[in-house]
Amino acid sequence: MRVLAGCWREAVCAVAVPVVIRVGFELWDRGGLAWSTAGELAATWAAASVVWAAVAWLSLRHRARRSGITLTPDALAARQTRQLRVLRPSVGWSDRMRTELKASDRASVTAEKGREEIWFHWRPGRRRRTVWGSIAFDERSGTVLVDLRASGAYTGSSGLRRGVSFVALCQVAGWLGLGEGEGEGESRVS
Repeated sequence: MRVLAGCWREAVCAVAVPVVIRVGFELWDRGGLAWSTAGELAATWAAASVVWAAVAWLSLRHRARRSGITLTPDALAARQTRQLRVLRPSVGWSDRMRTELKASDRASVTAEKGREEIWFHWRPGRRRRTVWGSIAFDERSGTVLVDLRASGAYTGSSGLRRGVSFVALCQVAGWLGLGEGEGEGESRVS
């Protein structure tokens, strides 16, 4: 419910700009604002923001379910750090994950720290903008620490200005066959 409330706060701000522009045109055109017009604009603003928030929340929920990631109240945060499990670990799984990450058209690997960590940019949307990310491998336990950070200039995903790191987290987890629990779903890396 907190994610939906956060989506609504973002949507209210996004929908406010067209409403303010419309009020400006009404003031300019008629020399004043009638109560009926003000009520109509307020109702339109409220309805549009609720619909926008619901669509964004459903999009985030769908991405989370599809990737096996839990949708938490901090899903709209600029930084997402999660300890994930390899869904089907086998010998050499970390090397195969590196290969999969490098093969993705959404990823741009920038540096590697031995066999333990890899830094990259991930493009969660259709635009060229990316989020920064790193993956740290723990081969003994079969876990991966994924850390993704959106920059302040990123305009967002799912119709919001926020939540882009969570979208990228879901995409990376789905691409590499990672999840929060054991035995969930199919892995691309086997």
